[in-house]
Amino acid sequence: MKIVACRICKAEHIEKVVDLGYHPLADTFLSEELLYGPEVSYPLQLGSCRSCGHVFTLYSVSAVDRYQKQDYSYDSSNSKVSIAHFKEFAEAVLAEKTLEPGALIVDIGSNVGTLLSHFKDIGHTNVLGVEPSGNISRLAVAAGIPTINEFFSAGIVEELRNAGPVQVLLSANVLNHADDLGALLKTAGEVLATDGVFVFEVPYLRDLIKGTAFDTIYHEHVHYYGIKPLAACLRTHGFSITKVENLDYMCGSIRVHTRLGGDHTKSVEEMIAAEDAFGLYDLATYAQFMERVRKVKITVNLHLAQIRAKGGKIIGIGAATKGNTFINYCRLDADTIAYIADASPLKIGKLTPGSHIPIIADQDIDASATHALILPWNIAPMLVSKLGHLGLEFYVPQVQTLQENTH
Repeated sequence: MKIVACRICKAEHIEKVVDLGYHPLADTFLSEELLYGPEVSYPLQLGSCRSCGHVFTLYSVSAVDRYQKQDYSYDSSNSKVSIAHFKEFAEAVLAEKTLEPGALIVDIGSNVGTLLSHFKDIGHTNVLGVEPSGNISRLAVAAGIPTINEFFSAGIVEELRNAGPVQVLLSANVLNHADDLGALLKTAGEVLATDGVFVFEVPYLRDLIKGTAFDTIYHEHVHYYGIKPLAACLRTHGFSITKVENLDYMCGSIRVHTRLGGDHTKSVEEMIAAEDAFGLYDLATYAQFMERVRKVKITVNLHLAQIRAKGGKIIGIGAATKGNTFINYCRLDADTIAYIADASPLKIGKLTPGSHIPIIADQDIDASATHALILPWNIAPMLVSKLGHLGLEFYVPQVQTLQENTH
């Protein structure tokens, strides 16, 4: 369904600013059986609201299709980077909020419970996850994290209230997935204790544009947040921002600390001024962004074609969701990339959506591979260190190609 009004302020003056063509759901890795059925692709386009400045996908794919129709493939406990990040997240929340023993901590889109497990390790054991994906919820429960297998919506308000007033409400890389941010904030306000805090992380639009991180655009990511429209939406729903942190995580994110009532901290105005100076809400900024994106595509295809023409065997490293946007936008397939190596049991043995490249275990990389395309470029140094003994020539396109384009 095409979106014709802003997903936040409902204004109808929308300009298309990004167009990456047609893509399948990037986070739905395919089993062999699914290859014999139809695979649907949708227009992957972003629009900018000329009223409030918010940027969002222009085509809506239902949340059920995104998270419940097939087994979800992302497991936050499979990455040392994620585990370390969520430990720091828990410590950062507790540095700002003093909790009594037994205080209820709830995580929206809790995945397998990695973030909540860190609170438990610190001694705050009254934790509860809310996770819509059935297979992921079962993994969380098996790991000792009580989990409600539902979307965070009005339908679970009573259950959360019965569990006790929520002192800490958390969300990591989830508010950007929520179709209706206003409805989510309304639910948050209804379950949060009057002196509670709501702390969430989302990818930051300014970092995406600055870093030409077009591969972090996919249908599961509905919203692309700047501080200006986000702060206005929070104020409308009764929340104030007490602190904002800009993080390197997920190619650039913001951690937003909020509470019910009060006024936004002064740093919000300073960040909005910096966004305006950057041109984050100017159409020309997105035109320049798309020019850089096209240059990446051209350069990558030329480089990989030369390797293949000389007899090289290219493999991919890291079956990341962002990698699927990258591969499908660049129109790469198994003729160019023989396979992708990954460490996640939820992905090994499956194929990438759209491009249908097989995914194997890291330890099964064969000796005939000569070149490796690193898809999760934000953790490239770690992957190069991990696999450097294989003698592969590594290529990190979102870093190397952009450096080449700046000369």
